[in-house]
Amino acid sequence: MPCLQCENNLWKFGETGRCQYESKSQCDEANADYYAEETYNDYPQSATNNAKRAIKYKEENGSDCGTSVGWTRAGQLARREKLSRSTIARMASFKRHQQHKDVPYDEGCGGIMWDAWGGTSGVEWAIRKLEQIDNIMESKIKNDIDHDYHFHFTQEMMEELHGNGELVVLVEEDDKEMVVKFTYGNEEVETEDYEIGDDEIMDLAKELKEINNKYKKNS
Repeated sequence: MPCLQCENNLWKFGETGRCQYESKSQCDEANADYYAEETYNDYPQSATNNAKRAIKYKEENGSDCGTSVGWTRAGQLARREKLSRSTIARMASFKRHQQHKDVPYDEGCGGIMWDAWGGTSGVEWAIRKLEQIDNIMESKIKNDIDHDYHFHFTQEMMEELHGNGELVVLVEEDDKEMVVKFTYGNEEVETEDYEIGDDEIMDLAKELKEINNKYKKNS
């Protein structure tokens, strides 16, 4: 999956991401734009039928079961709307309520809400689909041959860069750390502040070449 846990228990987005998030949910939320382009409605017809059955019962008999979120989901499935990754993830997480799926509609909320979320076929589809989406995304990150290193800017980082004109981040890769300074604006850099000798240039070029070869080999 794109959001991976680091050795220091923080989370990063992709293999080459920076360990900066305190939880997986925070990582997912910060990188939600990576999933925003695609939506899906290839869930089975039985999931649609389950949702329609739950809605019909509520309309004809009334029901205090569930939340507005659950009934919104039922409406989406009944109309066969396209679902985002985040919605599919919520469907997959509804698996935790499976033990109540056989409760009759007129005896409790378990069965009707299970069907409102697509029933067994809908939830199982969501679990498979979520894994498929994340595997494809992770593959795109790993195999992107247009660059040698992937760094994803969060909205907060972009605001700091645009607001202050610079942004300093710590990039961690394996057991190595690198401090990178990004600048934004029209100010010219005073190159005399960064003078280094020929030997240092050669060492730096060699190191960059090794990093480049490493990422090409892993892609």
